[in-house]
Formats: sequence, structure tokens, C-alpha cells
Amino acid sequence: MSRINRVILYTALLAIAGCASVSSTSRTGVIHDVRFEEHMTPANLRVQPDDEVRWVNQRSMPVTVEFLGDALDDVTCQRGFDNLIGRQQEMATIQPNQSVSLCFGNPGTVTYNARMDSPVAGGQMIESGTIHVGQ
Repeated sequence: MSRINRVILYTALLAIAGCASVSSTSRTGVIHDVRFEEHMTPANLRVQPDDEVRWVNQRSMPVTVEFLGDALDDVTCQRGFDNLIGRQQEMATIQPNQSVSLCFGNPGTVTYNARMDSPVAGGQMIESGTIHVGQ
């Protein structure tokens, strides 16, 4: 194996190990669904720390869920919010009949935007959501 290939492999392993502490399932077993049909329902959600919030796309077009800033710093589980090398990212595109999820570890309020594609040219709809993580 060449030196360049070893460096690439080592870098990829470090990136994956850096996310190894983020579980892929809820620590509490409680799952709250946010569904995308004609609109996002519910837009405001109350959960407990480590509950799982799952976004389910029941539309015929993709939906993108996007968090801003450091909203995902306290995530304790995630599914679908990672890139090809396993690093967590602030957005996820959900294909029709698919879902993604996150668990938030600390009390607080997190806001996000959902961008729902439309078959109509320029017909993208953006809705805001809020997750209140209680104690």
C-alpha cells in the first residue's frame, strides 16, 4: 500500500472513530414522529432528553431538514444525518417513503427548517419547526 493510500485510510478511520460515540438508536426508546404530507406535522414538538425525533417523508418528492449553527452539538443518536465517511452534518435529504432521526441530549430549544420540493417549477415550500427538549 502506498504512503498516500495509508494516509487516506488513516484519515477516514479517524473521521469514523470521531463519530463512534453517537448511537444510531434512542437511549430512552421513545420515538416522536414528524410527518411530511401536505405540510409538516407537528411543527412544534416537546420531547425528553434522549428521546428520538424521527422525520418521515410521506410526500412524492424529497424533503430536506436543515439545522443552523450548533443545534446538533448535543445529539446522542442520529440516523441519516451523516455523510459518506460517517461525519455528522446539519442537514439531511429524505427521499419519499424514507425517514431520518436524531436524539437531543440536553434540555433546550432547537429550531430547524424543512424544505419540501414540489413538481411545480420554483414550487419549493419552506416550513420551520421547533423541538423543545424538557427535563
